[in-house]
Amino acid sequence: MSAAARLAELHAAMDRIREALERDQIEAMPPMLDAYDRAVDEFCRMEGAAALREGVQALHERQQQVIAAMRVRQDRLQALMRQQRQANRAVHAYAGVR
Repeated sequence: MSAAARLAELHAAMDRIREALERDQIEAMPPMLDAYDRAVDEFCRMEGAAALREGVQALHERQQQVIAAMRVRQDRLQALMRQQRQANRAVHAYAGVR
């Protein structure tokens, strides 16, 4: 397989990762991310990979966008967890007062 074909596969893999994140299919993402990481490693060792600078840069930008979306999701989940803890403390405090 050529480096250009492998790069196209990496773009497709990044699409699938982004789509899984958008559909909240978080449980499916760890194996996808592991496979993507291995594929990137293999691509970087391929002859001709360095010549595909623009495609690699575009993939990097897309990867950064997905990472940013993951961080936004993480922040939202952490906020929900904080709210849940506060609600639990309020329930316990109220139950202890009665």
